[in-house]
Amino acid sequence: MRERIQQRLRGDAPPADSDAGSQAADNGLPFDYRVRVLVEIQGDPDELALAESQLTARGWPVREPKEGEYARDEVTASYVPRIVEVRLLGAKEGVAQHALHEVMDLAHARELALHVRDAALIQHPPDPHSTWKVHLKRTLTRPERIRRRLGIHTSSTGDDPQPERVIRIPEDAPEAEALAAAKSHSPTWPPFNDREHEVRPARINSAPPVALAHGLSAAATVFIAYLTIRSVRFPADESESWWYTLGVSSLLAIGGGLTGWLVAGNTFIYRQSTALRTILPWALPVLAPAAYAAVPQVGQLVYTNYLSAFDLSGEVSAGAWPDGLMAGVWVSVAFLFGLLTGVGAGGWVYRATARSGTAFGTAVLLGMYAGTLAGWMLASAVTDRAADSGDRAVAAAQEYRTPGAYYGLKADFTCVRPKEKDAPVYGGTLPADRPLLTFGPKGDRVSLWDPKTKRALSMRLEDASFLPAKSEHGKAVCPRTK
Repeated sequence: MRERIQQRLRGDAPPADSDAGSQAADNGLPFDYRVRVLVEIQGDPDELALAESQLTARGWPVREPKEGEYARDEVTASYVPRIVEVRLLGAKEGVAQHALHEVMDLAHARELALHVRDAALIQHPPDPHSTWKVHLKRTLTRPERIRRRLGIHTSSTGDDPQPERVIRIPEDAPEAEALAAAKSHSPTWPPFNDREHEVRPARINSAPPVALAHGLSAAATVFIAYLTIRSVRFPADESESWWYTLGVSSLLAIGGGLTGWLVAGNTFIYRQSTALRTILPWALPVLAPAAYAAVPQVGQLVYTNYLSAFDLSGEVSAGAWPDGLMAGVWVSVAFLFGLLTGVGAGGWVYRATARSGTAFGTAVLLGMYAGTLAGWMLASAVTDRAADSGDRAVAAAQEYRTPGAYYGLKADFTCVRPKEKDAPVYGGTLPADRPLLTFGPKGDRVSLWDPKTKRALSMRLEDASFLPAKSEHGKAVCPRTK
């Protein structure tokens, strides 16, 4: 490399290929904008070789300037000019200044004998061509023939056949020029027959209606899942009418079909993304222990909503760790199902609109945002169902019937006998003639709930004795004191 640089400095080297630097410096990283930076490097071959190697290592092609790209009297004596193409990812605003400082920072960090003189964003005029598609002729319907005779043009592309070819001609060119372009290609291209083919302007950025259908299917999936969570009871009550059973069966059947559709969408995303195929095999085992520890904490939301019906949120010890795990699994699965619904729908939308210019990352990102919203809604449905269970437990307790256990939370009726007449009680006065509901002690205190007044009480364990309530005719009562 040093010999080639010495030849270029003496003027003996043949002219370099302008594309050689671009190919040599291409590191495969994505970029949005290219900035042409004029630099001057000290003419010493070693300094010039070092500077060029450092610039190309960053993925920035370096080449000799072309005629007119710099003024000869602008370059410092004993320095030679070079053009550096800085490729950046990000916003367009301020990109030239950003590129200039990137080169300056590199020169400072590597102690390069390099001065930055100018930087300008490389811009090209927009493509002055329009797109036409070549496809087989289609028999027009009567309404379409009437609209064509009246000169009415519709924007619908749902009935357009898929093109066999897509050609580009200058903008505002007539249809005759598109026909000529379709016929003028070499025989290696698909032949064009006036009797079988026709040309039509193509709207490359228009999404087919099937994309909307995929979005509506995802919304229907979330809605069915929400109804299932909020309404379906497992196991079903034998007293339920036949139409309830039929409705539940229909919901589950439709939901199962849509779930299969979503699995296919997520599978398509997985196959299209190299990053997912690389990360998931080792990320899932790493995340499993963290999820195993975090899910029981999510279960606290279920307990909080259940106990809110008794005004005892935070006053009762939650169930054991396995019970908290099971409670949290429902919330986590609901959120994950909503998230995968959005991602799966994004996969189907991308599959339907990729040829219309939709970017893969955009479809996945929008699917993740929509899925996060859907997951939050389904997780909220699970916690709302916990609140409904709490309301049913309150209704049973008001009739002095013991509510059933709920993920490790076991309620019992107890009769409280204060050891002293003025024993401190938080929240009201202890009744002596009726039992109170309790979910057990928490530390040195116990929380109680009075079914008659619907008030929560709290006291220290040492201030009273607690006797189990008796059951008479299916209702809890306190034994009579002598």
